[in-house]
Amino acid sequence: MKFLLDTMMGHLVTWLRLLGHDTIYVREASDDDLITMSVTEKRVVVTRDKMLAAKLKKLGVKTVLLETVDTVETLAKIGSETGVELVFNPLNTRCPVCNTLLEHFQEAGEHRWICRGCGKTYWIGGHWRNISKVLEKVRATASGR
Repeated sequence: MKFLLDTMMGHLVTWLRLLGHDTIYVREASDDDLITMSVTEKRVVVTRDKMLAAKLKKLGVKTVLLETVDTVETLAKIGSETGVELVFNPLNTRCPVCNTLLEHFQEAGEHRWICRGCGKTYWIGGHWRNISKVLEKVRATASGR
């Protein structure tokens, strides 16, 4: 699934890309530009802007209107409303910086990923426990909706 996040949703970009979803974050654009981009590229819009959400819904554009910035709550709502899986797939993940699909390989028995777009290399480090815990909470919250 492809997403478009408006200026208020920057905290979700890394999470959605990590979960393998083509995600564009637009910091400065008019509502008309966001609407055009979402229609042209067939993207689900994630926003906290009630007026923008109303315009998009009138046009039949899938929109997730969020009321909080809490990561667990926002990801759970996105999962519930769009049906996307909230699991990490090591063979389908994107660069959190440039949105390019990452190339997976193993080095010395460890998972590694390289981005052919910006050249960054990623691995499972100490932060991974926290990522896993957050995703567990997200799935538990989403299943309770």
